[in-house]
Amino acid sequence: MSITSFPFLLFFAVTLGVYYILPLRFRWSALLVSSLLFFHFSAADYTIIYAAGAVLVTTLCTRGITKAEETGAGKKARLWLILGLAVNLGILATLKYSGFVIGNVNFAAGLAGSGLRLPQPDLLAPLGVSFYTMSVAGYLLDVYWGICPAQTDIFKTALFVGYWPQLTSGPITRYNEVRDQLYEGHRFDPRQVSFGMQRMLWGIFKKLVISARLGVVVDTIYADTVTYNGFYIWVAAVSFLFQLYTDFSGCMDIILGASECYGIRLPENFRTPFFSRSVQEYWQRWHMTLGAWLKDYILYPVLRSGAWRSLTRWTRAHLGKKAAKQVPSILGMLCVWLLMGLWHGGTWGYIIGWGLWFWLCIASAQVLDPVFKKAIRLLRINTECFSWHLFQSLRVFVLAAIGNMFFRLRGFMETLHVIRAGLFPDNPEIFFDGSLFSLGLDAPDFIAMVVSLLVLLAVSVLQERGSVREQIEKQNLVFRWVVWYALIFGILIFGMYGPGYDAADFIYRGF
Repeated sequence: MSITSFPFLLFFAVTLGVYYILPLRFRWSALLVSSLLFFHFSAADYTIIYAAGAVLVTTLCTRGITKAEETGAGKKARLWLILGLAVNLGILATLKYSGFVIGNVNFAAGLAGSGLRLPQPDLLAPLGVSFYTMSVAGYLLDVYWGICPAQTDIFKTALFVGYWPQLTSGPITRYNEVRDQLYEGHRFDPRQVSFGMQRMLWGIFKKLVISARLGVVVDTIYADTVTYNGFYIWVAAVSFLFQLYTDFSGCMDIILGASECYGIRLPENFRTPFFSRSVQEYWQRWHMTLGAWLKDYILYPVLRSGAWRSLTRWTRAHLGKKAAKQVPSILGMLCVWLLMGLWHGGTWGYIIGWGLWFWLCIASAQVLDPVFKKAIRLLRINTECFSWHLFQSLRVFVLAAIGNMFFRLRGFMETLHVIRAGLFPDNPEIFFDGSLFSLGLDAPDFIAMVVSLLVLLAVSVLQERGSVREQIEKQNLVFRWVVWYALIFGILIFGMYGPGYDAADFIYRGF
């Protein structure tokens, strides 16, 4: 069930009505039933076994951790933690990465001249497995570290794991962030419901009007990079970055808006990332819950580990204090970025290409920072003006567009081939002779895409100043209705949907 389809809107309207009809103490139960129905309509029914297993194991292990710590049995608590993490991460690894591992084993065996050929598994992962597994792993660690109490009710644990809005494409939630919101029941608030629906509307606009059109351009170019080379490659790279942003953030707007209608505020996943002035800041604004999760549960524990402290001491003794500050941190970030690439998918394009590219961008910026600062002083560059900030944002945009070519094409060697096809472009005429209108969009569609991107830019500028919905709320009634009716009719007139178009294909739905 696509979250941009009429069946979804009907499902949402019915479940929202039931939620507010029931007494407060039963409203969390309505959310649990709604989540089970959403899973039934959106995924193969048997895959719920994996999610149910995660709920059961997590409940047992958090209870075991709590009981062990109450009796002072620290080692036993650690064993419960390891068991919970092993089972949950083991399910994720088996479903998502067994094919990748077996494929590489078969490849290595072929290089060695062995006749070994392991069969490739055909496993269907449950909806949102990567997102809820990360949430569960964080929850287990938080209980073990004493950050949050264990939930003893298995059905309430099931709601935390399977709350339907976050099953689509995240965000990755922390138990402490949502536990009171999920279980307490919320009274009907017309303003809150209105705000939630307004955000859903904006998300649908980004998906159906902007992302869908950009996807046509990207697919056309990447399907034939022999014909579409040179500047076409960079048109595709830029288009895909905007496509990915409007697709993923549009999905976030829909599900965060829907959750807001229930009175539950899930954590934000985007904060105008294209205004970032460095690649590191870009990743503090893009997929924010994933970056925060990896920082808190991977990077910081790694940097505090005994092995890393030994590395710091060795580096200080042999390379000096300055290196001792940078080398362990940079190597820790390498672990994080390789894991981030692996999380996105079991291909070397994700792991080595996409993950390594962004790590190199961030690491090189740290190492070369003194050089950059010295050059800025020598050239007397004013770093507190619009032109410099624009240059920084454009630089980040280009680096992100190149990195996400590995994300879109997935194959490492394929991506390098496509990048090579875009080197030394000699066809600037495509921007003036109408060639861009041969990429699957005619002139009116292309103009609609450009205008909608300008609308996106204007909204992003307003978002830097605060909530756009609150800014619109302060305007006169006529202006407010003109804005929202324009958005509705924009979707109805310019949205790409209907027979022959699969609106369900959100890019991050596959994770």
